Amino acid sequence: MKEPFLEVTERCVLYKNPKPQFRSRNGYFPGVALLPDGALLALFTMGEAFESADGTTVVSRSADNGKSWGLQGPICSRSTAGYPVSDTMKPTALADGRVIAMGYRFDRRDPEKGIGNPETNGVLPGDLIISFSMDRGMNWTVPQVVSSRYPELVEVSGPCLQLRNGDLLAGGALLKRWDGTIPSGQRGVLLRSCDAGRTWDDGGIYFDTPGHAVSPFESRFCEMQDGRLVALVWACDQDKGETLGNHVTVSRDNGRTWTAPQDTGVPAQSSHLIWLGGDRLLTIHAHRGKVSGLVVRLVSFSDDRWQVLDESTIWAGCRSDDFTGLGDCSAAIRLGQPSLVALPDGDLLAVHWSIEDGQGMIRTHRLKSRGA
Repeated sequence: MKEPFLEVTERCVLYKNPKPQFRSRNGYFPGVALLPDGALLALFTMGEAFESADGTTVVSRSADNGKSWGLQGPICSRSTAGYPVSDTMKPTALADGRVIAMGYRFDRRDPEKGIGNPETNGVLPGDLIISFSMDRGMNWTVPQVVSSRYPELVEVSGPCLQLRNGDLLAGGALLKRWDGTIPSGQRGVLLRSCDAGRTWDDGGIYFDTPGHAVSPFESRFCEMQDGRLVALVWACDQDKGETLGNHVTVSRDNGRTWTAPQDTGVPAQSSHLIWLGGDRLLTIHAHRGKVSGLVVRLVSFSDDRWQVLDESTIWAGCRSDDFTGLGDCSAAIRLGQPSLVALPDGDLLAVHWSIEDGQGMIRTHRLKSRGA
C-alpha cells in the first residue's frame, strides 16, 4: 500500500469545554491567521449549542506553532445592532500589521428561533460585519455593518483575502431568506475593498450557473500568480437540497471576471486551499455521508484544470449525515470548516471543528510532507 504523502506528526485541541459538568460551552467555525511575529491567532464561535442565541466570536492564541492555546475571550462585548445577535468571524493578518475579522451576525431577538427554518431552508435576517485590531488581536473595534445591495445575507464564512496589489476580497453565497425566497438568485457575490477595508463594493459575481441554480457555500479564495485567483466552493442546489461536490472558478484579472464553475470531482462539502507555488495547490476537504473525515489533496492546476496528484486522509474521527438544507444543518453536520495554515518551520496546521460526545470542539493536526 502506498504511503500517504503527508504525515500527521501531532494532534492537538485548540478548544474543548474544560468543565462540561458545570456549563455548556461549545466551539465551532474556526479560522486561524499567522501573525508577523510567528504567533497564531484563532477566532471561533462559542455558544451553548450549535444554533444558540448566545453564540459569539472569541479569540485564542498560540506562541508555539499550535501546540498549546490560550483563550482570550470574546472579540467584543458590545454590538452596534441594538438587539441580541449571534455572530461568527474569521481573521486575516494584513500587510500593514493590522488584523481584520470579517463574517456575519444573525438577529436573535427571538431566542427560541433557530438560525435555519426547517420548513423553508431559509435563515434569520442578518448583516455582514467587520472588526479591526491594531495590536495583534488583543483589542478589537466594535463590529461594524458592511452595507449590501442584496436583500439576502451574503454567506461570508471564510476570511477575506488580501491580494498582492493590496485589494481585499471576500465572498459567499446568497442565503435564502426566512420565508424561503431568494430574489437575487443562487450565485456567489464578491466584495472588494480598495481602501484597506474602510469601504466595500459588493458588485462582483464570482460564481454563477445560469439555467441550473447552484449556490457556492463555504467559499474559500486564494491568489496564485499575480492576478490569478481561485475560488473553491461547496456547490449545493438550495431548492433541491442536493450537495453537488466541490467546484472551482478562476479569475485572471484580480477577480474582475471569472470562468464558468468547474466540477472538481471531489464529493466533499466545506473546504480550503493554499498555493504551493507554480501550478500546485494544497486543498483540504470535509467529507460527509458514507465517507466522513478530512482529506488533504495535492492538486496540479496547470491551465486552470483540476488534477489530483496525491491525497491523504488525515482524520476520520466522527461521522456526519448528508446535508439537505440549511433548515436541518444542526442535526446533520458533525464536522466542518477545515483550513490549512503554513507554519514558519515549513510544516502545516490543519484546523477544523467537530462534535464529539455531544460537545463542539476545535481540533488541529500538524502535517509534514514525507518528501520534506
